[in-house]
Amino acid sequence: MVKFFFIVLVSFLMACKVFANDYICEPWTNTLTLEKEEATFTAKIENGTLNLRSSNSLPQDIPKFSQLSITLPNYDLFLSPNGTIITAFPISDRSFRIYVYFPNIERRWFWFSQCRLIK
Repeated sequence: MVKFFFIVLVSFLMACKVFANDYICEPWTNTLTLEKEEATFTAKIENGTLNLRSSNSLPQDIPKFSQLSITLPNYDLFLSPNGTIITAFPISDRSFRIYVYFPNIERRWFWFSQCRLIK
């Protein structure tokens, strides 16, 4: 019985809704003001890690690295070392929407963006 639950748990954690690849993302949008940052950025998903890169710096408190924590039916949940939560919602097989939440900072807003597959 324990072996069965272990296999189910491993299968659940290994399944990814957002496929591993390189993505180009629109500039970050602030949910409180709806203002966009100036620069686009790239997202790379590989082996359960999400790496965010920008030619300019990323907005304050957005982590450059996060690890896949759990895959749910509608989204993947990533956690960064500083406690920031990142969710990736698939829109299609070529794009996803990304949200960054800050539970460790008292803040009423968060960042979001949309990313598209780079060929």
